[in-house]
Amino acid sequence: MRDPRNPFRMRASEHIASDTTFLRLFGSGVLDLITEERPFSQSQIFRSAPGGGKTSMLRVFTPSSLVNLHASRNSEDHRDLYSRMRSLGAVDDSGPQLLGVMLSCGKNYATLDDLPWDDLKKERLFFAFMNCRILLSTMRSAMQLLNLEYPQQLGRLAMAADPDVLAELGLPPEGECTAIFDWARRTESEISQALDSLDPDPPAPPGHPDLSSLRLLNPAPLMLDGRPVVSRILVMFDDVHKLASSQRSSLKNALGGLRDSADIWIAERLEALTSEELLEVGAKHGRDYVDSAPTLEAHWGNYPHRFERTVLAIADKRVREAQPVDIDSFSSCIQSSLETPDMRKDVEAALATLEPEVREKWESNERFSDWLAATSESEGTAYERAVAWQTTDILICREIGKRQLPLGFPLTPEELQQRDGSSARSAAELFLARRFGLPYYYGVPKLASLASSNIEQFLAIAGELFEESSSAAVLKRPHQLSSKRQHIILKRTAKQWWEQEVLRSLPLQTEVRSFVESIGRFAQWETFKPNAPYAPGVTGISITMAEREKLRDEEVLAGRSDLKHLADVIAICLAHNILEARLDRSQGYDRRMLLYLNRLLCCHFDLPLQYGGWRAQKPEELARWMMDGYRPPSSDMSRLV
Repeated sequence: MRDPRNPFRMRASEHIASDTTFLRLFGSGVLDLITEERPFSQSQIFRSAPGGGKTSMLRVFTPSSLVNLHASRNSEDHRDLYSRMRSLGAVDDSGPQLLGVMLSCGKNYATLDDLPWDDLKKERLFFAFMNCRILLSTMRSAMQLLNLEYPQQLGRLAMAADPDVLAELGLPPEGECTAIFDWARRTESEISQALDSLDPDPPAPPGHPDLSSLRLLNPAPLMLDGRPVVSRILVMFDDVHKLASSQRSSLKNALGGLRDSADIWIAERLEALTSEELLEVGAKHGRDYVDSAPTLEAHWGNYPHRFERTVLAIADKRVREAQPVDIDSFSSCIQSSLETPDMRKDVEAALATLEPEVREKWESNERFSDWLAATSESEGTAYERAVAWQTTDILICREIGKRQLPLGFPLTPEELQQRDGSSARSAAELFLARRFGLPYYYGVPKLASLASSNIEQFLAIAGELFEESSSAAVLKRPHQLSSKRQHIILKRTAKQWWEQEVLRSLPLQTEVRSFVESIGRFAQWETFKPNAPYAPGVTGISITMAEREKLRDEEVLAGRSDLKHLADVIAICLAHNILEARLDRSQGYDRRMLLYLNRLLCCHFDLPLQYGGWRAQKPEELARWMMDGYRPPSSDMSRLV
């Protein structure tokens, strides 16, 4: 079957059926999330918004992926991935050294919570069902790793586990896998009968007090014809957010209390967390691995250049997968500069307007005469000179706005250079783009920033660019997208993402929209002041950590419905990567929680993509924004750029 022309459309791991295709598209940089020091020796949890890359990372450790990777280890497409997996100890030249057992929690488990029994009985039933699935999945994965027929050849497999644990589950001390298979299928059948019964009070099938199956799998008891199968077993629970809340809590408590069990990974979306838990994500205290785990987005946010390299490598893999498109790399699809012939006319027109305007505005003030002269003598391209004039205008506005009375002496060119920093120039570039319609969102670095540390978000926006580039390539036309065309496509994509994808799937949709769009309008108001006081611009808000604690305090929220509503809305925004949180950041004597807009929303609101620009707000004011929207403090919009 011919590969699709735009492989960026294949985003969710579970929608890529072929392991060969999955491995070709998988970026080894994703494994940076796993430390090479004892990578499987402790339980770990991976949380993210949808599309963070959790399932893909788990899938690469499954038997079919490891077997395919080992078989193609000398292929150029897989060399980097094989090297990284070998360094983690998952595979070596003799074959896979790890048995990865992947269980999806999205099937049937949540329905157990609907049975008309007390909580303890339902928890025991949940553990029994989970024990069966863990053991069945482990045996199936082992047979797949060994290329044996399941379950026909299970007689060759045995589990040399602790006899006491086998006895707890009612299994034979010899650990024969055929007997374990029959036991698990029988127990599953009893549970299914209880679920399918029309009796309002069906007889309860046997329950289990804990997840004993995981203790059976320590360290790696599976034996094939008397020989060990692998040295480690890794049990991976995917889609834990699909469990009922009580089941998720029971699973967390059971896994947190396990000792001497199989290695365990958990993957779940942030939407499973309560408002209180979401406002806690990223805190640096607590020993429970489940509660203190950082999100995948937070990890990548700490290493933005590493994220850029990772997603660009993934994009290149997608480009090479495209047929029948003759494009060698993703970066060749997009321009990364404004210094191109197609932009020359627009840039020169902006310069021709801006230079006399700034002169006329400030030439009557002798304090700035040397600054104007120095700017007029600046060299460079038309765009560089336009940026210089806009920067000078910003810096003069700052001088005019200072509270202390000026001494009246002309400011020197050296003083202009001292004030002319990268942040002022970045603000100038944004101001030029907004006023003169110049492109701002273009090039690989900004594209990576627009992803907000979410791999699927990157694939979605990169896919929109590649769609147009590949169409041109098929027609034998120049396929490199201009900066202007990129800007247009990304602005359109940002609007569609917000209005047609994100908002439609959210609870409290009206309140979330009002709250987020209020932050966007507020950020615009602060960013485009003529003196650019928070250069290059504002992209977020903050509250104090003490105010954050109030939003997590049930007693406080019980008497403040507005704050309770606000806490829920912020939690929804965090769960879906609409807002990005930074906790416990210092400002003078205050410790603050920062809430930044998703970078694709920054594109939607014409804001810069850098972090660091935020403004403090009170929760009560944010609650008003949520209900009534943000209104700027002045109607004099002419003072804005």
